[in-house]
Amino acid sequence: MIERNTKDNENLHLPPFKKGGLGGFPKQNLEQITLFGEFGQGTDEQNFLKLISGKYNESEAFKLLEKIDLDFKGFTTQYLSHKYHSYPARFIPQIPLSFIRLFTEEGDVICDPMCGCGTTLVEAFLNNRSAIGNDFNPLAALISKVKTTLILSSEFEYLEKKQRETKRYIDLDYWKIEHRANNLPNRTVSKLFSKAIIGKLEAIREMILELKEEGCNNLYNFARVALSSTIWSLVENGNGLDVENSFIKKTQMMKKEMLEMSKIISNPAFIKVIHGDARNLQIESSSVDLIVTSPPYVNALDYYRVHMYNMLWLGMDFDIFRKHEIGGHSHFIMNRFRLLSEYLGDMLRAMIEMNRILKSGKICAIVVGNSSLEYELIESHKYFSTFAGKVGFKHIKTYYRNIDKSRKYTNADIGQIDDEYIVVLKKVSDSKVDAANEEFIIREVKKQMETFREQIRKTPGSSIRGKKPSTERLLKNVERISEAIDTMSEDIKIKG
Repeated sequence: MIERNTKDNENLHLPPFKKGGLGGFPKQNLEQITLFGEFGQGTDEQNFLKLISGKYNESEAFKLLEKIDLDFKGFTTQYLSHKYHSYPARFIPQIPLSFIRLFTEEGDVICDPMCGCGTTLVEAFLNNRSAIGNDFNPLAALISKVKTTLILSSEFEYLEKKQRETKRYIDLDYWKIEHRANNLPNRTVSKLFSKAIIGKLEAIREMILELKEEGCNNLYNFARVALSSTIWSLVENGNGLDVENSFIKKTQMMKKEMLEMSKIISNPAFIKVIHGDARNLQIESSSVDLIVTSPPYVNALDYYRVHMYNMLWLGMDFDIFRKHEIGGHSHFIMNRFRLLSEYLGDMLRAMIEMNRILKSGKICAIVVGNSSLEYELIESHKYFSTFAGKVGFKHIKTYYRNIDKSRKYTNADIGQIDDEYIVVLKKVSDSKVDAANEEFIIREVKKQMETFREQIRKTPGSSIRGKKPSTERLLKNVERISEAIDTMSEDIKIKG
């Protein structure tokens, strides 16, 4: 069942509050409400925060969830450490915040097995919940860790001192700059990196490496994220960026937001970030109270290409990441339906692992959008709800929401994705199979691919935008899907 939410909030039980004040709200709730302005008649987001500030049993929580307008149109989505680093196709913080407040208590453990830039982890951190994040993208893991690591004001003073000394690195060995320039990826974007810009980036990098050698690990990671964000801005904005000044501004902004977070978080919860594979989580079984995650969308984006230059300057291996990336646009270019079978196999494995780490009776929320392959609509949310019953989950409901593509949390690279779905599952039993069971994975994915093939045979062209292709062209997709089924046993294996 797919539920479209409305703003009808009648007959909801609200936590007590005094007229003209915020009595009855925990400190974290009060602080988060005041992030969005003075308490008065109440904006939509202030009212939203008040609504989720009470304690509810599961039945009440689901009734309240149905009353919230999950579009969150016009809401503030960039605050505190959420502002640190741009990240394509990330979901807005109000989604994990809603589930964290409604379905957990302080001290519970939240997990995002495909955590991206750490949105779920930050919201857990701000709300006194412990959290475990996992991502195969080393840059994502770094950003998530830095966003949830408090740093003292005195440490920032040392970083600022190091920044003032950066100019002494300008006279780097010319060979280093020449070597970097000659080994940039063979892409048009590389033309943005003149030798003057490379020299400044290398000077910043040398300063950051000194922080590591001096044992300033938190500052080292913090500065690496600032450098990565600077490179992102260069790639996004093109020529004319003052790299050195941009890096300083990034660190100043990040410092400001971190010190604001420190005012809200007096007793930091435990946060762990793992650079690992969602299909083989290094997390203890039955140890998690809530999962909120947004997996990659099939065929929508190559994260390794988006992050290539950032990873290059941070010394990360983007080739390994590219090889293991889930749903990557660069996989199976000659037959995109082989990418679909690979994606479904990866997601099924990830769901089995999510079931394993989640406590019995607890909630798993998966945020995913539809995408398109060769003029055919891929309704990803339906695959998750179908797989759920096979691996120990009960599908509770699927919620629909519009994506506000004018907001910064979206990116043009995600293509024609205008909406997304929140698939809500409940763990009712342990999965009877593990993620390494190739026979089970192949059997279940094959069923879905065969059903999809019949659907295309009957009604081809379910996702056509612009000029309509010929019927003959559309019917060739049936052949391509058949080929994908034939090669499935090899395609959906986890790459070694």
